[in-house]
Amino acid sequence: MKKIRQPRIRGLVLKVASRCNLNCSYCYVYNQGDTTYRDQPFLMTNATVELLISRVNDYCRQYRIRAFRFVFHGGEPLLAPVSFYHQFVSQVERVLPAHTRVEYTLQTNGVLLTDDWCRALGELGVRIGISIDGPAAVHDAFRVDHRGRGSYAAAVAGLRRAQTHLALRYHPGVLVVIDPTTQPEAFLEHFARIDVKTLNLLLPDGTHHKLPPHCRPDEMRTPYGDWLIRLFDAWFLLPYTTRVRIRFFQQIINLILGFAETTEAIGQTHALFLVIETDGSIEAEDSLKVCKSGITKEGMHLRTHSLVSSLAAPLIAQCANSHQTLPTACQCCPIRRVCGGGVLLHRYHPANGFDNPSVYCRDLLKLITHIQNQILAVLPPSLLAETGVRPLSYEQVLTMLNERGNQRKVGLVE
Repeated sequence: MKKIRQPRIRGLVLKVASRCNLNCSYCYVYNQGDTTYRDQPFLMTNATVELLISRVNDYCRQYRIRAFRFVFHGGEPLLAPVSFYHQFVSQVERVLPAHTRVEYTLQTNGVLLTDDWCRALGELGVRIGISIDGPAAVHDAFRVDHRGRGSYAAAVAGLRRAQTHLALRYHPGVLVVIDPTTQPEAFLEHFARIDVKTLNLLLPDGTHHKLPPHCRPDEMRTPYGDWLIRLFDAWFLLPYTTRVRIRFFQQIINLILGFAETTEAIGQTHALFLVIETDGSIEAEDSLKVCKSGITKEGMHLRTHSLVSSLAAPLIAQCANSHQTLPTACQCCPIRRVCGGGVLLHRYHPANGFDNPSVYCRDLLKLITHIQNQILAVLPPSLLAETGVRPLSYEQVLTMLNERGNQRKVGLVE
């Protein structure tokens, strides 16, 4: 049996506010069946902040951690006052060891992002990520306020402020939940037009019993794979120096060429971030709330558990090793070292937990084989021989897997 090392905790996702000024239809916190947010305080208290910084300090000193990241999240993190962030960063600088380089990021819907916020976050060295799902019609179909009104105009206004504010050292990145009904070429042009430099793509949340939009258990269609292939082809033709950086594509390319990538979505190792709920509970990835209400509640809390001891919680441990302990059906797949089984959430079925291929299995298989073949076509022969990578056909791989007895498992579980 393959020995699995204790994972390194790369950072914490801090639920500094448990409520949100938007009501996005696909939100895993409020609109996918989990109701535990109702038990959370509105904002994280100073006492909880002191406790979590103390736990991080212990961890960084004991394990000589060189880099640690705090991700301010929600809900909507800008519902917390500016003073919260000043006090947080000040305390971290006072407490954490000098050998640990601290990074801060904040993920916002952008609606509340004013010049004052940009100035404050810039002075504190906080990187900003903004959620924008595409052109206005796409974004406003899902990302609405509590009156059902679209948020695109306000989100882009916040993005513009962050792009041009002199206090911010880093260009804001944009997080996108994919809608495969959009035109990929228009999608790419849209983000170039609003001067986005970095995009991170997310497949919609879903499991084998709560299927993502446009997925059907009785079909062999690959709507997300087809959309991503069109997007990749349009993106790959653009000049490298001017095109938007799409992290998902670059990670796949790196993995195909044998470079290490540590991410939640793909690869051989998982970028482990523990979630700290607003009340100080320590939890696994919060998107797992889609599986069933309360699934992330494992009795771990900053008062009673260190960061390392929380790794013993079954769901947290499963997250930490999700790309190393693959589902049975994935064991013989030739792209497993690139795919890594995909996001843990996407494997879930109530009957057998996470021992299933991703609901996006066929989509990922089609996308990765396509990218691999495109990359191989442009590599010089000397480098091609050095990598040892060979062309792969989606149809051939699918046939091979099905012939090995995985007919029901390559794709959706009925």
